[in-house]
Amino acid sequence: MILKTLTDSFLAVRVPFKVQFPLAGKKTIPKLLTAAVCLLHSLQSVAACPDLSDFYRAIDDEFQLVESRLLPMLGECSENSEYFSLLGTVQLRSGNFFTALENLEHALLLNPDNGSALVDYAEVLFQQGQVLSAVEINAQLLAREDLPEELAQAIADRQRRWRRLTSETSSILGVSVGYDNNLNSAPMGRQLALTLSGQSVVLDVSPEFLAVGGAYANLAAGISRSKAGRDISSRMSGQVKGRFGKNSSYEVLRASSQFAFAQSGDNPRWNATLGFDHLNYGGNAIFSSSTIRASYLARQGKVCGIYPRLALQYQHFHTQESLSGIESSLGVGVDCQLPIGKTVNRLSVEASTLTNRALKGSRLGQDRNGWQVNIAWRRQVGPGQASAQYTFTDLSDDEGYSPIFDDGAKRQESLSSIYLHYAIPTRRLGAAAQIVTSVSYYNQDSTVGLFTTQGANLEIGINWGF
Repeated sequence: MILKTLTDSFLAVRVPFKVQFPLAGKKTIPKLLTAAVCLLHSLQSVAACPDLSDFYRAIDDEFQLVESRLLPMLGECSENSEYFSLLGTVQLRSGNFFTALENLEHALLLNPDNGSALVDYAEVLFQQGQVLSAVEINAQLLAREDLPEELAQAIADRQRRWRRLTSETSSILGVSVGYDNNLNSAPMGRQLALTLSGQSVVLDVSPEFLAVGGAYANLAAGISRSKAGRDISSRMSGQVKGRFGKNSSYEVLRASSQFAFAQSGDNPRWNATLGFDHLNYGGNAIFSSSTIRASYLARQGKVCGIYPRLALQYQHFHTQESLSGIESSLGVGVDCQLPIGKTVNRLSVEASTLTNRALKGSRLGQDRNGWQVNIAWRRQVGPGQASAQYTFTDLSDDEGYSPIFDDGAKRQESLSSIYLHYAIPTRRLGAAAQIVTSVSYYNQDSTVGLFTTQGANLEIGINWGF
């Protein structure tokens, strides 16, 4: 904190001014007289404020005494920028940041060029967590030509220290074990009804295509770097996650990366994300996608905000290219922070329309259309944080799926899933370690029995943050 030295350096800074009256007629004379009286009153108020130089000697050791002596002088010094700057300085020393901010702002309103007030104003903003604003004001100070060399160096050191806080690099490592009753996402029925030569035929599903349950181990690693700018904040992240078990045919490897941009601030009006994902299953490349998502804060109330959202995704299936397509969604979400008791509950609800366009004419069912509802909740529960998510999706094909399924009827599907998660910090395993438990369940219904499936999963593990 740079206090007395900076205050003394700027004490002599003054902004000269002169008032010029334009030529006026008789009707403007009363207005000019009124303005002159107000100006004289203002000058008398400034002149009535006593010399404040003696207070600077006691700022370091007796700042509380200085404040108690300054407060009764408010009436005399109500138009004196130096007075409010000095009062803000001693309040900053005592840790009364809110009141210090008000007085320093008042000092700068009276004299925007008050260097001492600017120095302490930046410090108060920094102490309140407004790092970007503090850095911006510091830059204004460094651009001044009246800075003493020692003071300029102190502010430059402070600027370098603060700028480091506008960017952050973090990483995470996770290990978990779990059980899944449908590792291969197989259809639940043991028989499939097919239409062959106009006749309905029921065939048994081969044992190798039935649902297989089993235990597994997960390994996950991720890294992210975020940077806060004056107007735009950005975040780059990447993650790799692998699921391993006794049978390598059911092993899964996922890799993803994201580039996110948002308006700077605690409550940004817009944000956009570019993401890339890749999935390997059983040692083979199965699926890759590229996604663009964006949302905008259309309206912010006391508790909830309304966000129109748009997403566009290119989907590529490596082993069955005919399934590839471009999926788009357009919807609106409501994001709320609901105080219940002493705990804030974060609740968001989003509804959107879905369209999946086939890239190849050979895709069965061709284009797909539908809708989706997503509900998410999060709150502090005991020493940890609990969250839940429910998603329902309904899709239907534009054309009949295949003549061998129900005489070529259009396929209609609905997928519902629920996910529960609880994370509790545990310092015994590390400063940023968490024990994480999750439970999930999904159920997919379809007019084509091949796509009717369900599964449940239980997982527990440890995450370390760095």
